[in-house]
Amino acid sequence: MASTAFPKLARKAILSDGTTYGYIHVLATGSKPTFLLLHGAPSSSYIWHHQVELLPKAGFGILVPDLLGYGDTDKPESYEPYQMKCLVPQVHELVTKVLDTPKVIGVGHDFGAGLLSHLYVHHKELFSQLVFIATGFMFLDSPFDPDSVIQMSKEILGYSTSGYVKVFISPDGATLVEKNDRRVDSLFYAQDPKVWIEYFGEPGGFTKFLESDIEIPVAHWISPAELEMHNRILRAGGYTGPFNWYKAAVFCGPAKEDQDLPAEEKTINIPTLFIATLKDYAVITDMHIQNLRGLAKDLRVEKLDVGHWAMLEGKERVEALLEEVGNAQIREL
Repeated sequence: MASTAFPKLARKAILSDGTTYGYIHVLATGSKPTFLLLHGAPSSSYIWHHQVELLPKAGFGILVPDLLGYGDTDKPESYEPYQMKCLVPQVHELVTKVLDTPKVIGVGHDFGAGLLSHLYVHHKELFSQLVFIATGFMFLDSPFDPDSVIQMSKEILGYSTSGYVKVFISPDGATLVEKNDRRVDSLFYAQDPKVWIEYFGEPGGFTKFLESDIEIPVAHWISPAELEMHNRILRAGGYTGPFNWYKAAVFCGPAKEDQDLPAEEKTINIPTLFIATLKDYAVITDMHIQNLRGLAKDLRVEKLDVGHWAMLEGKERVEALLEEVGNAQIREL
């Protein structure tokens, strides 16, 4: 959570609907832009800790919220509040409440990329540029069916990417993970990303892992102290909130107004960077690239030879790319 990892930078805001959001905020210097960093699931604002340190050192502003269900932000027990139609106005209000800048550079990872997609479609005036990491533009305008995604990934890649979703949306999914959280950490941050195919993507594989005593070596690019902080934050808040993001997508589906939007409203008319993660066995990378090429008029694709957590494993390259994006905006002013 923001106050645990960054006590000097952490803030809280109470929104008009009564929801409390925790966040990190550092002002930009001079004419440099501000980055809005949106984490995925299950994670927290701490996943951006390298960028929280490095972007301000380069003069850029940052706004990094703990999203609903995480860290210092409220954690509704039911999944209905985690629908995009609820999250978008909350994050939009937070941004406009905290910042006096007219535009931000939006950066989204994993489910944060989905939230960024919906924020852009409904509030285009808020963004000057977009950056998607690992997961591309995801605007939910049709029901999310895990079985269809499992089947599609098998047809395209030869293996499933999404079997874990079945556990995440199950009634006892959060409890199962909380009881095995230390071992789950080793799977999330595995040294060999290919273990995700068997234990994360394959239907039944995650349950098999949870019910076993399998030990997986942790990646060298995450220190014991970092791993402890990730676990401490998620342990404090529990997994009900994080998994509610998946439940809302599966059980609630898209909002009617999103289903009814014309195609032209879902095109991207500002510079967009996609940081593709080539060793990410939870996404269909080529599909995300193809989708973005059909939607973004000014698209740059950078392929990193890393797994899902690019901001950790590829921190130097990610930081360099973000600084390039920010400096390019300054030159255009």
